[in-house]
Amino acid sequence: MAGNNGVAGVMVKKEKEISNCSPKKELMRRLFSSILFIPVIAIVCFVPYGVLCGLSLVVLGAIIREIFSTKIKGKYGLRIMVGVVCLGGICGFTYCRKVLGISACIFLICASSFTDIGAYCFGKAIGGPKLCPKVSPNKTWAGLWGGIILANIACYCLRNLFFALPKTSERFVDLYSLPLLQYVIISSVVGDLLESFFKRKIGVKDMGSTFPGHGGFLDRLDSLVVASIALALKVAFF
Repeated sequence: MAGNNGVAGVMVKKEKEISNCSPKKELMRRLFSSILFIPVIAIVCFVPYGVLCGLSLVVLGAIIREIFSTKIKGKYGLRIMVGVVCLGGICGFTYCRKVLGISACIFLICASSFTDIGAYCFGKAIGGPKLCPKVSPNKTWAGLWGGIILANIACYCLRNLFFALPKTSERFVDLYSLPLLQYVIISSVVGDLLESFFKRKIGVKDMGSTFPGHGGFLDRLDSLVVASIALALKVAFF
């Protein structure tokens, strides 16, 4: 009991530190971190499928290293479950690339990234009622709807961009639909909340410090992992 109270105290202290941080500074860190993912999109677009699979395994290894860091004590069953989910996400992402092509990868990255950016910006700007205070006290309903709106706008713009490129337009336009997009966006939100729940259980604020403003690999890819699983399941079974 005392241990749980100690973890809760550390989490509250860290959340206060984040809240006291300059919103402008935090926003710039997040935008910078998001810009860093532009090369990732380029890699997804141009590398052969086999190379993508190899890079995905490297990323999975980095995530597993974060999950089983010696700085984290106990909760091995929960950590194994999260590791399995991350494996499923990596497999789902590469499966979508193989079956649907490059467009699917860009679709997943765009939907999950802009949902996260929109949620942060709208949540900070508007505030309001909390989305799930026991899991992630900083997330709000305004942030949720802001993320959904921004992701829809971004994907719509990408759809029009791909529509202007004859070689890739057909697959992306076929892939893009409002119901499917909302399904992927909500899946990415669920991924973000699941990771927040996991971090609260193990008593850490960030899984690492690789990406400024975002933490480690799992902090940056949590939404993409679950969104990839959701799209892969939709493609494979429905």
